[in-house]
Amino acid sequence: MELNLEKQGFKPVANPGAAIPDCVYLAKRQTLNTNRAVCVVQLDQMPADLKVYLKSVRSRVAFKVGFFPIFWGLGLQVVLVCPGITSTTESVLEYVAKFDNQWAIIQSVFFVDPDKWEFKAGRSWGQFLTGKYQEEIFRQLQVTYRDVST
Repeated sequence: MELNLEKQGFKPVANPGAAIPDCVYLAKRQTLNTNRAVCVVQLDQMPADLKVYLKSVRSRVAFKVGFFPIFWGLGLQVVLVCPGITSTTESVLEYVAKFDNQWAIIQSVFFVDPDKWEFKAGRSWGQFLTGKYQEEIFRQLQVTYRDVST
């Protein structure tokens, strides 16, 4: 699964699967005042501990796209494609950042179930600058999948 985020200033990162296992798409947007990334990971089955898995993805993406702690933290949008993932009982919001740690945070998470053709979305506290990126990902997912977010 790929997203088209070029109009938002994102540029695809070459060979994302080398640093991030199961990553099928990685794009970054770096300006003087923002450092954002979008990562699409495709799994065959749910990880044993989703929080630990997403923390690993966050760290790997941060090093792959380049970030500068304190000066230039990373805001990450994660799209996780996996059969059965929309059936999880936890809220998608459990996996987004509760506060900005000035390092790397997961600003939004999208769970996509390719078997059921549905997705769930969650975003962290009001993103003034990145809300438009999250909205674009949401719109692109809606073209193919049904939104079952609560």
